[in-house]
Amino acid sequence: KKPMKIITPSQWLSRCVGESNLMSSWSVTSIANPINIESFKPIDKKIARDQLNLPIAKNLILFAAPGGEKDPRKGFDLLLSALKRLKDSTQHNNLELVVIGQTRPKLVPNNFPIHYMGHLHDDISLSLVYNSVDAIIIPSRQDNLPNTGVEAQACGVPIVSFNVGGLSDIVEHKETGYLAKAFDTYDLANGISWVITNSIDMNLREKARKNSVLKFSEIKIAENYINIYNEILSKSGKVSN
Repeated sequence: KKPMKIITPSQWLSRCVGESNLMSSWSVTSIANPINIESFKPIDKKIARDQLNLPIAKNLILFAAPGGEKDPRKGFDLLLSALKRLKDSTQHNNLELVVIGQTRPKLVPNNFPIHYMGHLHDDISLSLVYNSVDAIIIPSRQDNLPNTGVEAQACGVPIVSFNVGGLSDIVEHKETGYLAKAFDTYDLANGISWVITNSIDMNLREKARKNSVLKFSEIKIAENYINIYNEILSKSGKVSN
């Protein structure tokens, strides 16, 4: 009966609040989850690949999800479909896939060479993997504000994803990555190709890092929360410190 101030980590969830029968008239603000931009930061790609025994001369793209391909919401099947289109076009014969969150299965998809890195549980290992790849692919059918995207972007890694959920809060189309039409594997394949082709000329890695620092650093998120508390205290007539 008494409206509360709602904070959501993405614009998508704020829109969900606005569509709610209960909360549509309540005040809502989007403030992302923070990231430690010193734990996740760019390092030399060759060093990262040497540490992980990944090929130096290949274009590597990353799929990262708990359980790997098991959760249908994460869209691994859609990624495989996009990779098949790239393979059939012979446009990117130098492209290979890195997967974290899953050990090597008995039946390995044969669309592309795949490097299974297993389950990683610490920031150092995750940062090494992010820094070893040329792009991270997030083909989710449903996602809020995936940590893998924010962490990878903080390492200067462009993102290719579908334009669903909160991913548009992370990815600036053709500035820090590529937002494909939802569930369109042709466009997802185009996005992968575009990022691999234009990453250097478009300074995608530098823009990705800058975007992450501006939007998701702990200092920035703390400032956003302080502003919200000051706004609430001001409306209540109380003095803030």
